[in-house]
Amino acid sequence: MSYSQIFVVTLLLLSIFTAHAQDYVMERPESVGLSSDRLKHLDALINQHVEQKKIAGSVILIARDGKIAYFAETGQADTGKSMEKDTIFRIVSMTKPITSVAVMMLYEEGKLLLSDPVAKYIPEFKNQKVVKMMPEGDDLKYKLVPAKRDVTIHDLLTHQSGILYLASTGWFPDPKREQVVSFYRDAGITDGFCRPDETIGDMVKRLGRLPLYAHPGEAWEYGLSVDVLGYLIEVVSGMKFDDFVQTRIFEPLKMKDSHFYIPEEKLHRISADWNSDWQGSLTRVTAPLIDGDLALCPNDAYETSGKYLSGGASVLSTAYDYFRFAQMLLNKGELDSIRLLSRKTVELMTATNHIAEHDATLLHSHGWKFGLGLAIQEDRMHDVDSGDIGVFEWAGYYSTRFSVNPKERMVTIFLTQTSPFGAHFGLWDKVMVQANSAIAD
Repeated sequence: MSYSQIFVVTLLLLSIFTAHAQDYVMERPESVGLSSDRLKHLDALINQHVEQKKIAGSVILIARDGKIAYFAETGQADTGKSMEKDTIFRIVSMTKPITSVAVMMLYEEGKLLLSDPVAKYIPEFKNQKVVKMMPEGDDLKYKLVPAKRDVTIHDLLTHQSGILYLASTGWFPDPKREQVVSFYRDAGITDGFCRPDETIGDMVKRLGRLPLYAHPGEAWEYGLSVDVLGYLIEVVSGMKFDDFVQTRIFEPLKMKDSHFYIPEEKLHRISADWNSDWQGSLTRVTAPLIDGDLALCPNDAYETSGKYLSGGASVLSTAYDYFRFAQMLLNKGELDSIRLLSRKTVELMTATNHIAEHDATLLHSHGWKFGLGLAIQEDRMHDVDSGDIGVFEWAGYYSTRFSVNPKERMVTIFLTQTSPFGAHFGLWDKVMVQANSAIAD
């Protein structure tokens, strides 16, 4: 290769690197009222967890006033491969706020009302039944009773539809839940962790014909409600769900590395899945873990191609991309002069409690309520380690999490890829304590 050819190739590589580097700009923490010295405590916290093999690695991003003041990658993404700022993660349930935003965009366009029955758009949800367990000693274990009212779009957004996850039998075991989940299994319903070889519409239609765990509006039960919303978006918009999200959310927000299925050329950037016993044993696994059991997914193939588009679990993304989404919500629906939602709609999602009679305690202690697709901290009496009243956030099953603090104008993104999910609650609380403790103005 001649010198001129080498020079041209070098310029090309530099231009590619520069273009990627310009995707984000770092600010000195002090310029946004954060302390560099105090943020070093966060470095020490994550380094300790990596050294103790509790996690393989992580990416953490903290922004204030829309400016990135802390962006750190630690540990390894895969065997022999360091974690990078642009490592791609399976964000799983952090897909749910994205789907909820998509629904609210259609709401603002007058294409649906939150009070609409789901059956108006998906007829299989008509005339639903609810499982009622019978007293001990009765010949019948259960009977089916008519639902008191139809499931609404609002019920789906707030997890008050009576629809469960199959995995919930491991979280909150009870005979009624086991019975409902047995109906799901018999009908071939899945939680979406492994993408089945069918469309989301195929599965949602079957789900609509199955009995509910509770009467609509009478219980907060985390489940497949947002998968139903993904199909609802297809019906109402006339677009495939991933196309709608790509053109209406990802492209306007410049979320260049967010996908339902990863292009082959980006596959090498996905973090591996890891299983930790939280005692120093860390193992790379070849597929996602569900309650400690290896899910029967083809190795990596389910990330690159398929038909199934889960509104509750399918998206893969990066820390920077998700920061842009979270910042849009913090900005009341707008980012870089692009408005996705009105201020009033974002307030309805993030600053209004929609589950007055319940607590959203799956991730949190009491004091947390639920908006539309997001948990909201209503008080600090019970959950003293979290941030201010008004914080909204959510997490993903492979131990990803994000938090938005409107009072302090802060976004915190924490991404790792480690099971079991529940082992990370304490670490996440410590990350939030370190982020909040760095506020210096």
